[in-house]
Amino acid sequence: MTVGAELPQFDSSGIEANRRRALEALESRGSRHDAATATDVSLKTLNDWRRRDAQFAAEWDATIDRVTKRLREQPLDDKGNFKRSPLQYGLKATDENKEIVLAMLANGATYGAAAAAIGAHRRTIMKWPDNDEEFAERWRDAVEEGIDRLEQEAIRRARDGVKRPVFYMGQVVGYVQEYSDSLLKFLQEAKRPAVYRARNINVMPPDGGDGVLEIRWKEPESLRPEGTSQ
Repeated sequence: MTVGAELPQFDSSGIEANRRRALEALESRGSRHDAATATDVSLKTLNDWRRRDAQFAAEWDATIDRVTKRLREQPLDDKGNFKRSPLQYGLKATDENKEIVLAMLANGATYGAAAAAIGAHRRTIMKWPDNDEEFAERWRDAVEEGIDRLEQEAIRRARDGVKRPVFYMGQVVGYVQEYSDSLLKFLQEAKRPAVYRARNINVMPPDGGDGVLEIRWKEPESLRPEGTSQ
């Protein structure tokens, strides 16, 4: 090299452009695999970028948060099925995939559906809470939130009903409001078992004849309204 000659400049614009493309692919198509493909690098390279560049790591995490938020707010596709996770590629027990699983459970998904969303088996994700108490608590909260959502939907269908189309000669001519008596019955039994829940148990009486023993819920004395009998 000639003395005094300028040293070649490191072109960071190409790497920056690749990182922009990676973030855009993650945002739009929603997977780390697509982000790597868009920049023609490996998943390991993406992870290296995140470790070495705090700004890129922050932008990556912010993109993940937006992707997870979209999945939480709109968990179903056009066909009414749970969407598959946009982060299903790579290692299963990543922080991103754990967030996806929690979002799915909070929306009322089964363990199987939540696992399928990240391309894993239900037995895989069900081991995660065993090794992380903080995650286990969030897992329990997500499951309870999912149950609440399902209960809210059951109440809506039982109380408010759903619109069913009325067809005539292949055309929709109107709608009727349909209610679910069976859901209403289940909800009443759950809310007021002392009033609505009854169980019949078949027993063999001592004389060998037919008999039915009826068992009813007994409200604890402390919960029974004043002035009422057993």
